[in-house]
Amino acid sequence: MTLKELADKIKTTPQTVQRLETANMTVSTDWLEKIARALLVEPADLIGARSSREIQLIGRIGEQGRVNRVQNGQTNIHLEVPADNPIAARLDATVGYFEAGTVLIANRFRDEDVDNAHGVDCLVAVADGPILLRRMIRGRASGWTLVPYENGGEVQYDQSILWAARIIMAIKYF
Repeated sequence: MTLKELADKIKTTPQTVQRLETANMTVSTDWLEKIARALLVEPADLIGARSSREIQLIGRIGEQGRVNRVQNGQTNIHLEVPADNPIAARLDATVGYFEAGTVLIANRFRDEDVDNAHGVDCLVAVADGPILLRRMIRGRASGWTLVPYENGGEVQYDQSILWAARIIMAIKYF
């Protein structure tokens, strides 16, 4: 699409589009919405994803650790955080199957969606208490049962929580 074609669609001049493109003019949310409508995309799609990085995909690891090379198909992967409200915590100690040094990325549930935490690995803020890494089980009434990962750890019953965040990624550094 040429500058003129885009300018015509958003009802401005090609010079204005060029100033927006080269950062010689501030791009407001109004401009983003106009341009997104013209391109049939969401305004967020026009903003570069800062948390994404493209990495060459050389293959998939199968049995006995053998890398099966990529044939015709995907040659890159993008590391993105698939969350609308992400938080993170780094493990100083091994907890269950999460090894020390791992960074856990979690997506905070909206208040109306917290019932989806049932049976899920979460970071959970206990009312009048700490933030814990636990498996959450819907308890009686409005409380939650918080199950630790360690054998012999204390199961906490009928806990009132402030918020919960589902573990969605674990990044292990070597």
